[in-house]
Amino acid sequence: MPVEIGLEMYAEKPLTLPFFTGYISRGLLLHILRMVNPKLASSMHEADKPKPYSVTPLKFKATEKNEKGYLIDPVFPCHVNFRFLSDEVAKHMLEYFYKNADVLIYDAVFKVASLSVKSESYEDLCKSVNEPVKNLCLHFKTPTYLASLGTDFHFMFPDHMRIFPNLMRLWSLFSDFTQFGKEEFLEYKEWLLKNVGVCKHRLRTKIAFMGRKKANGFVGWVDYELKALDKWNKITQVLAKFAEYSNIGGNRTGGFGVTKQKNSR
Repeated sequence: MPVEIGLEMYAEKPLTLPFFTGYISRGLLLHILRMVNPKLASSMHEADKPKPYSVTPLKFKATEKNEKGYLIDPVFPCHVNFRFLSDEVAKHMLEYFYKNADVLIYDAVFKVASLSVKSESYEDLCKSVNEPVKNLCLHFKTPTYLASLGTDFHFMFPDHMRIFPNLMRLWSLFSDFTQFGKEEFLEYKEWLLKNVGVCKHRLRTKIAFMGRKKANGFVGWVDYELKALDKWNKITQVLAKFAEYSNIGGNRTGGFGVTKQKNSR
């Protein structure tokens, strides 16, 4: 069952946070899991293995900007969301907050003022889509990039032939309701090629710094046109809703590819 845990918290003192904080959010999540279940936290570091979580960058109000980032204003709340593709992992995180009301970021204590939990079963996600649509709009809220095999360069456009098959793979790995086999996967890719296209978009490139490393990604929105009004049309909508838990593209566990389905523009 996909689960989203949101924290509203207050810093006990001002501190400077980097321009992009997705990897800070990931570090916080892994630290919390390590406090509860060290073995589970270690498994989240396994290379070349799809991870059952994603995060959003920290959202906060700043008093000033300097060369290292933004100075957080402790008067205002700081928000972060952790998304899980399996409720078993989410349960371990919630276990931490049964006994603790604060978290540590760098050397600053953050007091948790409120915690929200949103969950939808994979079955509910499927049932939430009633009718086929002619257009589907995705809003990319944080830098997003797609991997390109055979090169170190990233693919910098929300190509439906790359996005939705990858979402289908993730769904099949973690869903406890229905999975897609090889034949269905190939049929879906053929359907996407014939029936889906980008009809309009407004995108721009944004650089995200992660310490000394940096990555380019696109942000903005894209409107897809869907010609066939059939079962694959509805499955595409379901996968777009699922993306709000999984994030899209490379480094999705580090705050990249945060996505929201919007009404077509």
